[in-house]
Amino acid sequence: MANFNTHLNTAVIITGLSSATLLSADHIDLNGALWLWFLGSIGGLLPDIDSDNSTSLDTIFNLFALSTVLIVMHYITTELTIQISFVELIVVPLLVYGFMKYIVRPIFEWITVHRGSCHSLLFILFCALLTTQVTWQFNDQSTLYSATFAWLTGGFILLGGFIHLLLDEIYSVDLSNVEIKRSFGSALKVAEFDNKLITLASIIAITCLIYIAPPTAQTISALSDWSHFRFLSS
Repeated sequence: MANFNTHLNTAVIITGLSSATLLSADHIDLNGALWLWFLGSIGGLLPDIDSDNSTSLDTIFNLFALSTVLIVMHYITTELTIQISFVELIVVPLLVYGFMKYIVRPIFEWITVHRGSCHSLLFILFCALLTTQVTWQFNDQSTLYSATFAWLTGGFILLGGFIHLLLDEIYSVDLSNVEIKRSFGSALKVAEFDNKLITLASIIAITCLIYIAPPTAQTISALSDWSHFRFLSS
């Protein structure tokens, strides 16, 4: 299987080029391009979240914890319009971070095995649709661009995750000795059918996320127009 640096560097390069292409076509602005690049890079590490001692797990869970802190603080200060004190500004993030690190992470490590359900297209699709829904909920849904951008965020998670799975399969083939390693087929798979309960739960969750997903008509129309794409400055 490919190592951490290979996964990260490949995802950074491919998703960076993809976000730059969308920026050149005026589909997104610079801030959007940077955010999509970031998400695509994280997607490139996502399948290794089921590895108990991997650098990917540490990186992703720290980012999840930080994102959760930001979402909670955004909800408290914006949605609830509560003015919180300096002490609460310190205590609330620490509590949320501690919950993610010392409760959620150990439970996740306990119920997952490396190259299990997380190393599947079904898991990557679930993460992509979840990212799309979260982005959609936390943006102004009255604008046409918000649906397009929400779908793009999920798309870049999907792209990064697929790159990871594909790299692991490529590294399962020993080209020097022309042989296939025992790990071949354990990375790029549709689902972990040995664990029927998780597979069924994933399918149900994906179905629900598709049902409540943002509209697609505007996204398809917007991304079909490449008339503004600029390969070189005129």
